Amino acid sequence: MKKCILTIIIAVMVFGCGSSIKQFYPDSFFEEDNVYKNKPLQFSLRFKGNWFIETNPNNMDNIAKNFAESLQKQNGELLFIGSTVEGTQGVRGIAVNLNIPALEYAQNIQKLNQKGLTSDSGLTQIDVHELPVVTWSYESSGFQFAEFFFTIDTYNIRIAFWSKPNIFKRFLPVYYDIISSLDTISKF
Repeated sequence: MKKCILTIIIAVMVFGCGSSIKQFYPDSFFEEDNVYKNKPLQFSLRFKGNWFIETNPNNMDNIAKNFAESLQKQNGELLFIGSTVEGTQGVRGIAVNLNIPALEYAQNIQKLNQKGLTSDSGLTQIDVHELPVVTWSYESSGFQFAEFFFTIDTYNIRIAFWSKPNIFKRFLPVYYDIISSLDTISKF
């Protein structure tokens, strides 16, 4: 009887607990001031408007959690995923330690995603606080996307915003304002 109970307890411990996703670059989002901070990667962003941002992949819905797991299998990390409170716009951040220039990273992503695009603005470069940021706007599957690529230290970071085209045109300046808030911060 004792052996049976011990076996059940071990089985519950092993199979009853879902696997958790380890974060390589733990981060946080402060709803009070709409600031996203990632100390290990040394950057922050200030969001404009009302956004809900989830930084812990273990608290994300199953689709986002599966995406986070697939990125980790490719040595990347889903830093955060979110939406405006009314759910009309989305955002996500991805990091990967490739140690390549932002333009090369953006070109690789653009090439991988060419199939299925209905429009492509091409890549352009802007400077945000002396940090080169590559921008890319495109349409796919009925959504318009604005992506921003930058490199800090050896880490390539990709921030993407998306919405339906009629909303996107009105909010593209807001996405640029958010990216313009990009700031490097201390690890400590």
